[in-house]
Parts: sequence; C-alpha cells; structure tokens
Amino acid sequence: MSANKSSTAADPAVQLLYQFTAACDRFDYDELLSLFAKPSKYRVQCRKNYERDGVLHIVNDDEKELAFRCISHPPARLEPTVHVIGNPRVERTADDCLVTASFAIDRNGAPTFSGEYRALIHETGNQRQFKELLVILEGDSVQGTVQIPI
Repeated sequence: MSANKSSTAADPAVQLLYQFTAACDRFDYDELLSLFAKPSKYRVQCRKNYERDGVLHIVNDDEKELAFRCISHPPARLEPTVHVIGNPRVERTADDCLVTASFAIDRNGAPTFSGEYRALIHETGNQRQFKELLVILEGDSVQGTVQIPI
C-alpha cells in the first residue's frame, strides 16, 4: 500500500454544506435550521453587488428570520429542487473555518440559480454550525424569487 493515500471522504466542514443542500432539496427545515449557530446570518447577494462591496442583499436573515422564512413556505406548495456542489475549498484559522464552493440549482428540472457558497463555520470538537452562510448568485439580478433557503 502506498504511503500517499487518497481519500474520497469530504472534509467535515464541506459535509456541513452538503447537509445544508440536501436538507434544502428535501425541504427538511428542522435539519436545515439545526445547522445554524445562534447567533448566525444567512445572506443572498448578487455577484456584481458583492464584488463592489455593496450592501444590497436579496436576503439578509438572522437565525430567527430564517426560521420564519422556512415555516412561511410549506413544502407542498414548492417546486422540487436539486443542488449540485463543485470545487469545495476549505481554509481554517484558529477559531473558524471558511468553506467556499460553486453550486448550481435546478428547480422543477430547469436551471434556476448558480453561484458560490461562502460558509463561515464554527467548529468545536466534532460539532460544526454555520456562523454565516453567504450565497453569491451569478449576475447582477435575480430572475426568480428567493422564498426559501437556496
């Protein structure tokens, strides 16, 4: 066996992002909300505004507002979604972990959103939760509405 082992196992911080998108696809709001620390932020912003350090957000929720967003949109009235995540990258400091990854979302079989996740994650032992999840959407406008977490 070679000394340089390769592994297909994802970094635990990346797994948190995978859990988030799987919960989004299942409309499992209880699991989704459990992934966020208290306090935390969930933000959605268009890339052009983000790159200009703009303050305009499509969504800028704390954990309570995110919970209200979830319960306000029953899954039975929503179109099915599929998230695909690619090229995850992890940077750790003494206190936090930053995960960035590209994504694409199909809603009801049609491409709907694409962009980048930037997740600031608090790690304590084996516990991980989002301190902030920023969703950066490609372009300078959004064609659809962002009713639920994406």
